[in-house]
Amino acid sequence: MLEVKQVLTKMLLTKLNQSDQIEEAMASDHVDRAVQLWKVERPDYDLAPVEIIGRAGRIMEHIDRALEAKFEEFQISRATFDVLAALRRNGKPYKLTQRELMRSLFRTSGSMSLRIDSLQKQGLVERTPDSDDRRSVFVSLTPKGVELLETVIPEHLENENSLVAGLNRVERTQLIALLRKWLVSLEEEVANGRQLYLGMTLLDSRASTKMRRAVGLPDVPGLLVNIVAAGSRAEDLGFRKGDLVTAIEGRTVTSLMELRKILNKPKPKMKRVEVVRGVDDIEFKLTNSSI
Repeated sequence: MLEVKQVLTKMLLTKLNQSDQIEEAMASDHVDRAVQLWKVERPDYDLAPVEIIGRAGRIMEHIDRALEAKFEEFQISRATFDVLAALRRNGKPYKLTQRELMRSLFRTSGSMSLRIDSLQKQGLVERTPDSDDRRSVFVSLTPKGVELLETVIPEHLENENSLVAGLNRVERTQLIALLRKWLVSLEEEVANGRQLYLGMTLLDSRASTKMRRAVGLPDVPGLLVNIVAAGSRAEDLGFRKGDLVTAIEGRTVTSLMELRKILNKPKPKMKRVEVVRGVDDIEFKLTNSSI
């Protein structure tokens, strides 16, 4: 009788595992449905980046809502928590200069000043002058701020753990490694003044001018093409390493934001891109479908 029960239990567990595997194989999300529609409309599009970026965006929407809801329980915002946590993880005496906080949290001086003003009024941080630099002030946690974090952090970590509950330990480890690799590549691009567009890596205006000066070329405002990926749209369109994108539709381009803003306009459908190759002026024509 015991053997029969063991066999039945084993069969049940096998069936449940098979059911889970089938469910996982059949599961689809919003991005899957969007991609399938695009595959019908434009089977020539490479939609792999959409599957990554689209999911990252959708996931962050869920994460943002869950984190804000948890912080609201303690009558603080996510931005407030970020400042307090940055001070706390720095170790005793839990203080940083305002400039260090800005760099740590990628905030502007204006927004950081307003945030610190608010936290100071709540008694969570205090400002003290830097004796070595009159232009600088230290921001430090007060005992009230430390006490608040000791209450919030365990709840916050439990909340984050619930958000990744759909992944087992091995999957979490794999995802951590992949996300780290992705983020490092993006941070390296920004740190070196490089930004990616159309499969080519562009240097920002300052780095572009520096590179051209280094080889004796005249100063011209624009974005220098540093790398053109093999098989990319940029290569198909004729861009080469060393090209300087100077204007689109007669409008000077000195930042990637300007470039994207102009290219993303629906009209005109055919856009003129002015490029300097060495000292020679050349022109490319981009259609909206190629952008």
